[in-house]
Amino acid sequence: MKKSWIAPLAALILATAPAVQAETKGDDKSADASFIQQALKSGQEEVAIAKVAAEKAQSSEVKQLAQMLASDHSAVNEQLALLAQRNGATPAPRGTDKQSTEPSPPSTAPGAAPSSPKLDELGKLTGAEFDKRFLAIIVEGHEKSVELWSKEAETGANPAAKKLATETLPKIRSHLQQAKSLQQTTEKKQNR
Repeated sequence: MKKSWIAPLAALILATAPAVQAETKGDDKSADASFIQQALKSGQEEVAIAKVAAEKAQSSEVKQLAQMLASDHSAVNEQLALLAQRNGATPAPRGTDKQSTEPSPPSTAPGAAPSSPKLDELGKLTGAEFDKRFLAIIVEGHEKSVELWSKEAETGANPAAKKLATETLPKIRSHLQQAKSLQQTTEKKQNR
């Protein structure tokens, strides 16, 4: 008689398992969609900042880094936008906020992401100060990107997003290393 509770409990567990599994899959899908949106937004800002630096930087090495960043991030942004479209989550158009239909102010660089506080800050700087701040922004941004892309590469549920993260992560780490190295070189030159 004591075992009479086992059958109803087993039936309850079996009945709720698909709902729990579906909820978990929904959370995974949501996490992947969030990754795609965050990575695309960050990538668009990187391109905008890099385009400004490619024109405005004092150091030729900083200009070269900026040109490489603009090119590499533009290519990845295209892949992220395609992923977003394939998964039914159309990325927010450039120049708009997801929750607002009001366009943001025009971008600083043609074809770039909307203006941001970082772009505004860089717009006020020139020469060595510009280079120094640009590199600091790039290092900080790429440290956050490594974290974001690593998480997707390790735990992503969407095979295409996970594959893109896995393939792109070494390039982001390389950008971070190059920016840190250039940052150290630039600081040494300024301290002489």
